[in-house]
Amino acid sequence: MLNAENEIKYGKFLVVAQTGLLLTYSLPLEFNSLTKGTFCLLTVRKGGVVKKYVGVFLEFCVKPEFNCIPILGILPFMKVLPENLFSVLQWTADYYLSSLEKIISIVAPSFIWDVAKHQMLEKRLEKFKLNDSQLNHKKNIHKIKGEIVLTERSEILLNEEQAKVYQEILSDLTATYVLHGVTGSGKTEIYLKIAQYLIQQNKNVLILVPEIVLTPQMSARFRSVFKNDLAILHSGLTKVEYERDWFRVHYGQAKVVLGVRTAVFCSLENIGVIIVDEEHDGSYKAHEFPTYHARDIAVVRAKKENALCILGSATPSIESMYNVKNGKYKYLSIKNKFSGNQVESLIVDSKKDLLVSYSQKRLSYATKSTQLSFNNNGISQEVCTLLKENKELGEQSIVIINRRGYVNFAMCTQCSTPLSCPRCSVTTTLHDGGRTEICHYCNFKVTRRKTCLSCNGTEFLDHGIGTQNIEERILALIPAMRIARLDRDVLTSNSRMTEIIDDFRLGHTDCLVGTQMLAKGHDFPKVTLVVILHVEDALFLPDFRSAERTFQLLTQAMGRAGRGVKPGKVVLQSLILGHPIIEMSLKNEIEVYWERELHMRQLGFHPPFSRQILCEFRHKNKETAFSLITKLKNYLIKFWAENKYSEQEVRLAGPYFAALEKINNEYRVQLCISSQKKLHPAHLFPTELFLDKEINRQTLRIDVDPYSFL
Repeated sequence: MLNAENEIKYGKFLVVAQTGLLLTYSLPLEFNSLTKGTFCLLTVRKGGVVKKYVGVFLEFCVKPEFNCIPILGILPFMKVLPENLFSVLQWTADYYLSSLEKIISIVAPSFIWDVAKHQMLEKRLEKFKLNDSQLNHKKNIHKIKGEIVLTERSEILLNEEQAKVYQEILSDLTATYVLHGVTGSGKTEIYLKIAQYLIQQNKNVLILVPEIVLTPQMSARFRSVFKNDLAILHSGLTKVEYERDWFRVHYGQAKVVLGVRTAVFCSLENIGVIIVDEEHDGSYKAHEFPTYHARDIAVVRAKKENALCILGSATPSIESMYNVKNGKYKYLSIKNKFSGNQVESLIVDSKKDLLVSYSQKRLSYATKSTQLSFNNNGISQEVCTLLKENKELGEQSIVIINRRGYVNFAMCTQCSTPLSCPRCSVTTTLHDGGRTEICHYCNFKVTRRKTCLSCNGTEFLDHGIGTQNIEERILALIPAMRIARLDRDVLTSNSRMTEIIDDFRLGHTDCLVGTQMLAKGHDFPKVTLVVILHVEDALFLPDFRSAERTFQLLTQAMGRAGRGVKPGKVVLQSLILGHPIIEMSLKNEIEVYWERELHMRQLGFHPPFSRQILCEFRHKNKETAFSLITKLKNYLIKFWAENKYSEQEVRLAGPYFAALEKINNEYRVQLCISSQKKLHPAHLFPTELFLDKEINRQTLRIDVDPYSFL
């Protein structure tokens, strides 16, 4: 008979299979003291086939009534997940209405969960360890591709305004701060100074950036100070770069980690500060499962680590400013550009150059650029003259229009039917000079159709403009202009993106045309002219955040000018003049804008005055989709009535078909819950809902704190 010490134990494991499983296994005697968070190798039988998988040990349990197979062993190259990280994962699963087994895969890249790759992975790890013994040699600094080389420095010098903010942060190293600094004010220098101080206190540092495109710029700044104590985590790295830096973080060989949103779940321990740069950016919100917001996870993780959290931005989000107003976060501001330069603004009326009637030019109601056919007048002659003058001065320019492609769509002149995607309820965007139709949602692609599917008409009118059209127009008017384009259509690889940005930074390009990614945090000292085309289009989206996004885009775009020794100019070419959001941005009246937006959100019971949860079913059959969402609605109404929730506590909108009703041959039907924040998301859904076989057979998407309603 076995004594207590030699008794076979049983444990629950989070198994990363196709759907994520919580399974029970027996533990051989050599593994009966497993620690929570240990990575193990185990088997799962599926359809009569036994396969090896990786699982993470959760907890011991009593012997189940069914027979259990034993685990195969522990992964020798993996450390135990930190307890604080496990706590963050549990919070994430609870808040976003999921479970640990469904989200555990987010803590490690795919090569950890793929057992077939382990043998080769272990061989590469041996090489990484040999190289790491030489990391302190300057010639072996691990610089990532595209990262510019800056002079190494050991001292971070701050101006008076920056130093005041730095000292304020040091007064409470466990608080959450909203660092509001105008574009070009030197927020990164404060990040560096704080990081340097905390590393001297034997703490580690985690920095998040919203886009891969911003990583080389930020990594160069941090590399100049922290050298090989820095590790980079994002999918744009080469396979070898990513594996090396991920394991350096996992093994505790990196003190500073810089990455995009998934890096918030990295296995960094002993964290002293989490910095979220450009905290307002929507890229921090995951739009696929699990739909977490990295900024919010960063705040939660900092609290679990008893660490400092800094949310930096020139345009802090309404949610963050609401938390400042309620005393949850502390507010710090930097009001002056580090360069001291001022930015001049100029508004150009697009209607002046349009080939339309006098009455249309005098329209008193708002007009979107997609409603018009520009006939090669997408960018005005006045703007082109400014671009030409700027080139002749040896300075650089940026042109931003947040629409890629050549023109937005083509419409039949006889019956007004647009060329559309056969798989989605959207028009196709014209590319390649209007010769190719592409759907930006399902990637449907076809040579431009010559006849209308509704009336067989052969005459079409092109509507709207895109980055390709603007690039072509500038070259036609200024042939000597060295121009490049930066949008998803040209970013065929991470190296291509790096090449475009490097050429521009080195002065090999005079003008860079692109989408909103150009407005995000780039530091181009030679840029003195920024042109923004039709930023007002975003104001017409069916989304209560449209005003906030427009203000942020315009303000951030303005910040790309005048960052060097020369002052800058911002030119806004627009079809509507005098809109309050545009006026407030151009005048930098951000406090007025915050008060206006908070008032509007409160009137509409929108976040941050409520919590929203978007529920969506997708199905190839339209009626089935609507039937399922109606069944969900009935579950919710009954549950809320049983719990005596009032209309002031929780409200329901829908069901309704999404603005984009069909994507890739699936119909999308939604309903939106708005509740008081005191009600946890889990308290709004009955348990029996998730046991309903009909609902569970289909894909119910639940998005807590959604950022898109399209």
